[in-house]
Amino acid sequence: MNKKIMTVVMAAAMTIGTMGSTFAAGLGTIDLSAVLQSHPKFQQTMTTWQKDVQKVQKDFQDEAKKTTDKKAQEELVQKYNMKLNKQRIALFSPLEKDILEKTKQVKQEKNLDYVVLKGSVVDGQSQDITADVAAKLK
Repeated sequence: MNKKIMTVVMAAAMTIGTMGSTFAAGLGTIDLSAVLQSHPKFQQTMTTWQKDVQKVQKDFQDEAKKTTDKKAQEELVQKYNMKLNKQRIALFSPLEKDILEKTKQVKQEKNLDYVVLKGSVVDGQSQDITADVAAKLK
């Protein structure tokens, strides 16, 4: 009788362990910053971005010198921040779309249900797919 009970308990434990692995396999994590930096076009995009920032800063400083009115200066800050934000989005959106596409491919290949940012999983197991996505970008 004890052998039967132990067999049932062991079978249940193995089943639960297998189920846990199955559920854990459904969650992938990705270090988006690392993948972005490994993108083949990242350096070129960053160089362009840095030049854009320098130009906008110079344009802002030149225009800000023309007024001492605080309200006008605040409006200039907003104007140039919006301009920089639009430029950033235009530059990095193609890279982000490419990364998203590759992430979806890896998610499908690994039969994952969800992919979240690395560090988002508080409890439980996940599969880090950062290297897999980065490899697809090359």
